Amino acid sequence: MASLTSMTLRGVTFLVTALAVAGCAGPQIEPLMPTPILFSELNLSPLDNIPEDQRWKPRKVYYATTRQRDVDLQRINYGNDESDVISAGMSLIGFGGDSLTWSDLSDYSRSAERPNVVELSVAGLLEAGKFRPSMEGPVSENAAEGLAWLMADMNRSIASARDKDLLIYVHGAKVNFYNANAFAAQLDHFMGRDMTSIAFSWPTRQNILSYGIGDDVDRAYRAAPSLASLIEVLAGQSDARRINIVCWSAGGRVVTSALEELYNRNKGSGQDPREQFRLGTVYFAAADVPTSDFVEALPEINGLVDRVVVTLSSKDGALDMGSTFMGGGARIGQKSQDLTEEALNTLIAADRLEVIDVSRDWEGRGFDITGHRYWINHPWASSDLVLAVRSDLRAKERGLEPTELDVLWAIPADYPERLKSLLTREGVRLREVSTADDAN
Repeated sequence: MASLTSMTLRGVTFLVTALAVAGCAGPQIEPLMPTPILFSELNLSPLDNIPEDQRWKPRKVYYATTRQRDVDLQRINYGNDESDVISAGMSLIGFGGDSLTWSDLSDYSRSAERPNVVELSVAGLLEAGKFRPSMEGPVSENAAEGLAWLMADMNRSIASARDKDLLIYVHGAKVNFYNANAFAAQLDHFMGRDMTSIAFSWPTRQNILSYGIGDDVDRAYRAAPSLASLIEVLAGQSDARRINIVCWSAGGRVVTSALEELYNRNKGSGQDPREQFRLGTVYFAAADVPTSDFVEALPEINGLVDRVVVTLSSKDGALDMGSTFMGGGARIGQKSQDLTEEALNTLIAADRLEVIDVSRDWEGRGFDITGHRYWINHPWASSDLVLAVRSDLRAKERGLEPTELDVLWAIPADYPERLKSLLTREGVRLREVSTADDAN
């Protein structure tokens, strides 16, 4: 994502003024995720290659949301009500307080242990406009014409970035609009602050009961056509090389349904869907998607994307409870599953699928990788996410260990050493991984 230096002086003034008018979003705090080991083991910082004139702690993230904007003249706020339009704009995410320097942030971002917590907060919001999603066929060419200046700003961001990809983050249940933006910003941060990132926020409520009884599950599926329409707009109007997606937990339902719909409502276009939509890596982290639903949608998803990555763990309490009390069978983020022969054959036939069992061979490592936030909280798991999105490297090239199934991979005990070898052989460093893509 481009720094503010890539914008015109007039554009900078407009953004700063708009954020000042919008006002602070309030005490919405998210701690910066632990440092992935690909940085801590090699003593690299994701900020090492940011030019001096771009070393500004806050980070700009674009957003698209199907939350209804609250009627509040003091500041922009998106609540829990559903909207029939997509609101889009940009947010400014602060990293740490005034006492935290750029040098501190860079050091903390390479360190396995930090002396202080780095808090992320929404410093301001700017809404650019709205557009109506398509609920049946492809979105119309002029659907988002009111967002012309936002798309122009996004394309300037893409043009000035070393990595020309877009990253869409789709959150899980029980979070608010601000959480989605903060998560997108910290993923962007550890991608080297050199991609253009978008938070897609769907209107889940901030209590697990709403999800557990199924109301927010329905909301997830109702948000899927909007995500499909957003992808169509980005593919048609952005200059992105690839559009990547990272989804977590219930966000996996939104993404699964959106991609299935995107494929089906455009399959009569006569175009190659991979060329048409330029979808790169779609990363399902600890996803609360019923396995039967995912397997059914997988052929369409496989026909759309460059790569599908699914992570699973042996001990994910949220998914265990969900499959037990909500019904729908096992989830794709769960390790223990009884797959039918037909389902297994569908998985094997998906030539772009990588399933990563983060618990496999945990005895050899001496620890398991568990919980529902392991994909962002465990430095080994988050390292693969960064590499999978920031490069075109396949699982084996990212240091993962093959298993008896072609689609199934494990994180080996010598994973840190493999990362060191990967990122240092022939002088290759993390900062150069994305540029190596262009030769492929």
